[in-house]
Amino acid sequence: MRPSHRSIDSDAHTEFVEEMPLFAYHRLPKMNWFMHIIILQVLLGQVLSDLLCLSSDKCTCKHDIYNEEIQVACGLSTVESNLIESIIKIECNSDKIQWEQHFDQIDIKTLHYAKCLLSDTGIHQTISTLGINKVQTLKLVSMKLDGSLKNTYFLNLESVQTLDISLTKLILTNESFEGTPHLTKLYLRQNYLEEIPEGVFKPLTHLEILDLGDNKITKINSDVFYGIPLKGLNLDSNYLTSLDLNAKSLKHLDVANNRITSITVGRLNQLLDISLNKNFLVTMPDQTFKNTSLESIRFSYGNFSTIPHNFLTNLDRLLSVYLRSLNIERVPENMIWNSSNITELSLTSNRLNELPVMFFRDAGKMKLLDLSNNRIENINRELLRPLIHLETLNLSNNLIVQINHYGLRFLRNLKYLNLERNRITNFEREALNVPKLKTLKLAYNKISNLISNHSFSLHYLENVETIDLSNNFINCIDPGWVNLVKLININLSSNNFTVLRVQDIQYINEIVKTNLNNNPLEEIDLSSLEIFARAQRPPYNFWNNRQINLSSDKFICDCRNYEFARFLHNQMPKIVYKFLQIEQKLICNDGLHTEFSNVNIESLTCDWKLFNDVNKTDCFECECTYRPHDNSALMNCSNRNLILAPEVIISSRNVNYTELNLRNNSITKLPNYEHLNIKKLDVGYNNLNTINITQLPKNLMELHLENNNLTMISETNLNNTLPNINILTMNSNSWICDCDSKNTINFIHKYSSKIFDLANITCHQSSTLLYTLTAEEVCQEKLNTSTIIVVSMFLAVFSLVLGLLWILYSNNKTKIKIWLYSHNITWPISEESLDQDKKYDAFISFSHKDEELVAKHLVPGLEGGSSPFKLCLHYRDWVVGDWIPAQIARSVDESRRTIIVLSKHFLESVWGRTEFRTAYSSALNERRSRIIVILYGDISTKDLDPELKAYLSMNTYIKWGDSWFWEKLRYALPHRPETKHKTRAKIIVPDKLNSVLLT
Repeated sequence: MRPSHRSIDSDAHTEFVEEMPLFAYHRLPKMNWFMHIIILQVLLGQVLSDLLCLSSDKCTCKHDIYNEEIQVACGLSTVESNLIESIIKIECNSDKIQWEQHFDQIDIKTLHYAKCLLSDTGIHQTISTLGINKVQTLKLVSMKLDGSLKNTYFLNLESVQTLDISLTKLILTNESFEGTPHLTKLYLRQNYLEEIPEGVFKPLTHLEILDLGDNKITKINSDVFYGIPLKGLNLDSNYLTSLDLNAKSLKHLDVANNRITSITVGRLNQLLDISLNKNFLVTMPDQTFKNTSLESIRFSYGNFSTIPHNFLTNLDRLLSVYLRSLNIERVPENMIWNSSNITELSLTSNRLNELPVMFFRDAGKMKLLDLSNNRIENINRELLRPLIHLETLNLSNNLIVQINHYGLRFLRNLKYLNLERNRITNFEREALNVPKLKTLKLAYNKISNLISNHSFSLHYLENVETIDLSNNFINCIDPGWVNLVKLININLSSNNFTVLRVQDIQYINEIVKTNLNNNPLEEIDLSSLEIFARAQRPPYNFWNNRQINLSSDKFICDCRNYEFARFLHNQMPKIVYKFLQIEQKLICNDGLHTEFSNVNIESLTCDWKLFNDVNKTDCFECECTYRPHDNSALMNCSNRNLILAPEVIISSRNVNYTELNLRNNSITKLPNYEHLNIKKLDVGYNNLNTINITQLPKNLMELHLENNNLTMISETNLNNTLPNINILTMNSNSWICDCDSKNTINFIHKYSSKIFDLANITCHQSSTLLYTLTAEEVCQEKLNTSTIIVVSMFLAVFSLVLGLLWILYSNNKTKIKIWLYSHNITWPISEESLDQDKKYDAFISFSHKDEELVAKHLVPGLEGGSSPFKLCLHYRDWVVGDWIPAQIARSVDESRRTIIVLSKHFLESVWGRTEFRTAYSSALNERRSRIIVILYGDISTKDLDPELKAYLSMNTYIKWGDSWFWEKLRYALPHRPETKHKTRAKIIVPDKLNSVLLT
């Protein structure tokens, strides 16, 4: 490369360029077209460039200093240069281009032309104008020519060594390449060439590589390449029908994808490899390649049905033979005789039934043999005897039924054996006596086991690393696997495995990956996995490399797979997971496609018959199962129309307890279960009319008695009864609420914290909750019937008289009494003597959600002022830990009044309704109005209990927010005599009162 000659003007720009930004865009006045780049400085024989974007009024220049790149755009045409890679790319989008100098006399390796018009002045003139001296590689794509490829186009391009023309319609002449005498490589693909002139390549005395592929050539003169040192010739994808070339130096010939019916290579003495793929050859002369130096022949996809004798004989340099998909039915015995250096032979995808026994007579150096996709039925050991160095043997997709005894015994160096997609059912131990084998493929056969004559068929494969036995009929893992110590990967997918046991895993525990996907697996027994894992020897860090892949849609999701469920739910010791990893997708055979990993481990049960205990009690009439999660027996006798409960209950010394389900039958009485180990007893939805608590199991933890006809519990002594009970249900029975129900009430009080449906246990034909009652309340003396009649008559007459008086002032009585009370005129109170020993003036009953109203308004308003009242509040005055119903009764009993803050929250509270009923009961007993109801918020009558609704319909109440609220409330509270002598304090009513509406 010549040193660059920089002009004074160029030097003058240096300082200016150094201050330019990395990417500078300039409008360049004076030049008509293209990029103006001054590049290059030659130092030590390499191009180091100072890149300049010169001015032009039509072009813009993008300059990347760091990457030595410049891109000039002039309209739609561009020039890109990368001097680091020594490449210039020109893309023309106009036929009218006036070239000017853009480079400072540089030499480059590669020049790309695209979409340009070749002018008669030639390419040399163009690149000279651009400032390019020499080009080594010239690539022309989609060029435009006026007629044939004239000699003027390439004149004076002596420096070009590689010429690549593509996607250009070419017509060659004998003078086309006279200007490029030093070409060594010529690529003319995809140029629509139809004819090759006889003397077109004569000037190319240095040409070694010629590619004429993918054109429309129908004929080539045999001497067209004579005298040319051609080594590689590509004629693929043309329309040639015959070929006879005189090119003594040719080594590589590709004539694939033509229409050749005959070929002569006798004058190609130096030919090393030939590709004949996709041609019409039916046969060839004997010893077609005898005068060549052939090393490789490739012929695929044709109808080469008749292979000549001595076809490839006496070719001592032949290494590779590929005769694929040619419909070959037989091969001559001597086809490759005396070609003793063949290392690879492929006859795949033909119609061969067998090979002559002496076919491989001289093939002792062969390393690869591919006979796949044929019709071979048998492997003759004498046939393979000479192949002592064979490393790869592919016999897949044949009709082999059995591998004969010692069938492969001579293949002492075999490393890869493919027998996939045959009809093999089994093979004897000696059949695979190939100790160096590393990969064995036996997928898609009919193998059901790997045992022959009581011996493991893979016994000799001590170095095997990968075995593929997928898509067979194998259903067990033989102990012989344990001897394959170098086995890394085994594929047993799509076989007939239904059970996988720890012993099976033991046999394959050294294998890194075992694939058991797509088997009809039903059970995985890991019952002794923990013992086996602890018995393993270090180093432990290698264990976690072992992995088994499992998938099945036939999996049994019951207790038979309980240990496997423990494994999946990480309930086994950590050492187990160091020993084994399992990737699984097991689908239950329940018709719901449930994944086993999503099944609750506590729900896994098995039929009682499967429980292994000779001393267990047998199951009759009912459905009996075993649950390993808690080692329990389950006896389900529900929905069987039983009248009598079973007296014989399943049991075993090896289970912890029994659960008995008698639900939804017609049982009226239970037998004595006192001494049975039953922890859960369900007799709901039966016809029980009596229950003997003392005859229930002593260890009972859960008892269901709902929806029966029980009226009472008769036992008086409840000590030591049901000491372990945790859950108890009793609702929807016919519980009586009189003196005979004292034991029932005591029972409910004792077990109230255990009764799940406490808020739903009511008296028969009443909504009264049993837990709100006390024994004293239900045992009041019955009034004499005659007394009741006399009293009733008296009350009727008295009520009539009183009614007449009541009518006179009923409309104004409340206002009058309140007015009198607000002016310290106390209405006569006859109850003072009755209440003189009561501790509180009022007990406030409210929901905890209304505590703010009570704490901030009611309590300060009633306990303050000149006439304070003493209030009982549960959060302040109750004793912590006492029984709540007892504290409610005590608070009502010790208070002169009970103030009910009636709100939506109160109606939702079980304890609130209990407090109301207790106060209501006390008021009825004393025949006095002791309940004060404050309506707070909007309340619908639909939400009221019958008792509350009845009470409000017959009694007055106070609305929070009423303008007379405090006067009415104080009036309703107990009146104290001392208030007559005191000045009444002013009552301050809160400013913000909630409106009240009772609908």
